[in-house]
Amino acid sequence: MSSAPPPTADTCPVWWAKWNQQRGTYHPLLCHMLDVAVVAQALWNEVAAPALRARWSETLELDDDSCGRWIAFWAGLHDLGKAAPAFQFKCTDATFRQRMAALGMPCPDSYRPIPHGIISHKLVGDLLHADWGIASRPAKQIADALGGHHGIFAPLAEVNRCAGVSVGAGAWDTQRRRLAQLLAQALDLPAEAPRSSKLPPALLMALAGLVSVADWIGSNETYFPHAASLAAEPAPLDIHAYTEQARRCADQALSRLGWKGWAPPTKPRSFAELFPFTPRPLQATVESLLPRLTGPGLVVVEAPMGEGKTEAALLLQEHWAATLGQAGAYVALPTQATSNGMFTRIYDFLTKRYPKDIVNLQLLHGHAALSSLFQVLQQHGDRLFLPGEIQADPAPDGAPPNVVAAQWFTAHKRGLLAPFGVGTIDQALLAVLATKHGFVRLYGLAAKTVIIDEVHAYDTYMSTLLERLLEWLGALGASVILLSATLPLQRRDGLLNAYARGAGWNLALTTHAAAYPRLAWLAEGDQGATSIATSPEIRRAIRLRWVDGRLPEASSSGFPLGEQLRAALSEGGCAAVICNTVRRAQQVYTALKCYFEGNAATGEGEIDLLHARLLFEARETREQRVLQRFGKGEDNRPYRAVLVATQVIEQSLDLDFDLLITDHAPADLILQRAGRLHRHQREHRPAGLQQPEVWICAPEMDANGVPRFDPGTAAVYDEHILLRSWLELHPRPQIAVPEDVAAIIEAVYDDRPPPADLSAALQTAWQTTAQRQQAARDEETQLAKECYIKAPRYDGPLSQLVGTAREEDAPELHPAHQARTRLIDYALPVICLSGTVERPILDSQPLKRSATPNVAEAKRLLQRSVTISHPGVVMALLDQPAPSGWTKSPLLRQHRLLIFDEQGRAIVGRYKLILDPERGLIIGGDDDSADL
Repeated sequence: MSSAPPPTADTCPVWWAKWNQQRGTYHPLLCHMLDVAVVAQALWNEVAAPALRARWSETLELDDDSCGRWIAFWAGLHDLGKAAPAFQFKCTDATFRQRMAALGMPCPDSYRPIPHGIISHKLVGDLLHADWGIASRPAKQIADALGGHHGIFAPLAEVNRCAGVSVGAGAWDTQRRRLAQLLAQALDLPAEAPRSSKLPPALLMALAGLVSVADWIGSNETYFPHAASLAAEPAPLDIHAYTEQARRCADQALSRLGWKGWAPPTKPRSFAELFPFTPRPLQATVESLLPRLTGPGLVVVEAPMGEGKTEAALLLQEHWAATLGQAGAYVALPTQATSNGMFTRIYDFLTKRYPKDIVNLQLLHGHAALSSLFQVLQQHGDRLFLPGEIQADPAPDGAPPNVVAAQWFTAHKRGLLAPFGVGTIDQALLAVLATKHGFVRLYGLAAKTVIIDEVHAYDTYMSTLLERLLEWLGALGASVILLSATLPLQRRDGLLNAYARGAGWNLALTTHAAAYPRLAWLAEGDQGATSIATSPEIRRAIRLRWVDGRLPEASSSGFPLGEQLRAALSEGGCAAVICNTVRRAQQVYTALKCYFEGNAATGEGEIDLLHARLLFEARETREQRVLQRFGKGEDNRPYRAVLVATQVIEQSLDLDFDLLITDHAPADLILQRAGRLHRHQREHRPAGLQQPEVWICAPEMDANGVPRFDPGTAAVYDEHILLRSWLELHPRPQIAVPEDVAAIIEAVYDDRPPPADLSAALQTAWQTTAQRQQAARDEETQLAKECYIKAPRYDGPLSQLVGTAREEDAPELHPAHQARTRLIDYALPVICLSGTVERPILDSQPLKRSATPNVAEAKRLLQRSVTISHPGVVMALLDQPAPSGWTKSPLLRQHRLLIFDEQGRAIVGRYKLILDPERGLIIGGDDDSADL
């Protein structure tokens, strides 16, 4: 450590960190460095997961308190680069230049503008090594992490060019050392320096995240107001008094922003203590596994619908929180709709589990603001960033509000920092994409339990990103639970291996030995798999029937599927018809209206329609209606009803039908859809529907007996998987659940050659589609590799680990510059209104395009939103500027405006759009050539 004389603070107020020209105030640099340092220390002491603190302490070979002080010191040094001409002379007020010149500081008339984060990166490494006794390698790694606090790590070439009058030397160096010494003195920095020779990239990314968060909070003038006036001479700073003041401000900020109120439990609860029912076999098996999970790990749960996978996951999360000090959980799901359903379940669990704590629970997806439950939780949370017109309501169950949604965490990039969150898988995948501040998301996931549901729902692109995410979670010491109805062996082992690589474990996987349903796990020094007994009510034989699902020709009114369905429901019953595309769902609904009376717009009658291309308010209404009609209860269950839907009812929604009709799809998804069939125990089922039966709409066959899949289905699903699914399911009169499930999945997804008894035409179709599938997989894998960050074992600069930052939510950019979590054409959210483009109308009132809507207006506009993924329509809409006022609204900034006439019609480019009250948004028109 440096032997320089003890520093004084008499001249430090000359340096500025924040400046307000209008008010004539500024915040001294030392004050800001102390603000951020004490916030970081408060985050360490009161918020950071004990598991994460333990990993840092072990790595640095320091006790917990010393480790926290060193990390606070490093956080304070993040802005050391502001003590340089390139930053200080950004202030145009001559007062600063005069005061620095009076102190003997060289004040160049010209200099090269260099971001202060790069200057910090340049300076901090040498300072830590020379003055504070930290080895050269970790000192430079720490400087690298601090230099990225504005979201991007600078390439080493830029850092190495950082020199000369822009940085300053001589007296500038002396004063910078004094700043660092004063900071250390204020924090009572231990004399013992960290002894690590190298820091792992995972902890460096977590450090970068923590420092950025501390900087965000420490820069908030509500809690850390400017301390000096340009009009007055700078007064000597009592650093100890200021540090104590800053600590009080930090404590207030963390309290009011919603960081406090919950801590991991110190004693785990049993299943019986967490849930008011007898555990199912799956849940009992998970509970018996807990003693083996003595450290962070990965558990894969594969079981049929209704076996209680969610409760099993919450039991695992409870175990890791109590035994390891892991700080909360993030539950990731495939869609917004499934996220909303899970959000309610997690809210109910947390309310009962922590009745005396204040638990911060966030909902993370693009339409979270429209969730009524989330709105209530926001009203219970901190209101610092909420407008005054929003008032508090009682908790949804009338109890005192103990689960809240603190508003600070609802801002972009912050959601994963909350102890508990539910949302789409996209939010977690963004943590491993090359995005600005992506490391903040990694920090948010560090030492949490990450629960990923419906793992089978992800394609090659998303699965490749998921494996990289699992690597990073393993390296960060987070625990992971993967839930699925079933997974192919190759897919399951790929996920397990990814986590093991990140954790640095070399394990021989043996999960293939356990029959389905199964539980597989990894922990340090331990791994295994075991079969799970199935609950009696889950065991069933599902009959398969192939039917003609072709739509009637324009000149014909006959619809074979309609005739058969009407006959099947002649004595009552509830049926679901699941279609692979919105267009087909709209067409099937129209065709079935000849056989079943009803109106989906009003909810009257026997037939209903649900898909993703409805206005949000209509979709929400229909989802609630569907849950009431086809959920657990009997009171609202209709005598006879048909729901036509897309994949929106395939996952997570707790629905029960007497009969299921589905378009042909991959076998695992047909099994998933069958999970909505006879899901609940009912005393009576209608005559003829007492045994579960799935009707599959058969593909047309060519002259050689090869199935031809309709273009819509082939656009959604891989043709090779569709072919193999047809070959596997077509000969089967029924499927025994769970006995047949694993064999079906492996027959569809493994690498076996075509069966020898196939016809020559089918052999050719197998080979041709397999080649196209492999080419598509290779392309998707490569695209994912081009946009995700390097693995946590990478040993180079953080700028190279992350790569060039891509933009989130930027459909106007080429895909090569977008951070895409899904390899699909961009889905553009659109607000549908009447009136004219110049004078749009909402609820009979005109809107000013230049006005920024308040929160209430924005939420009302979002009720009129729909998401469009049609490439031609999206590109045409992107060519039309959004209302200028919307760009300033966090809720509307990505939306476009679409005006419909009194007949519900609009023209976008060369496309005709119809907003139909019953069928939703139709793209292209009603004719058969419509491109939907």
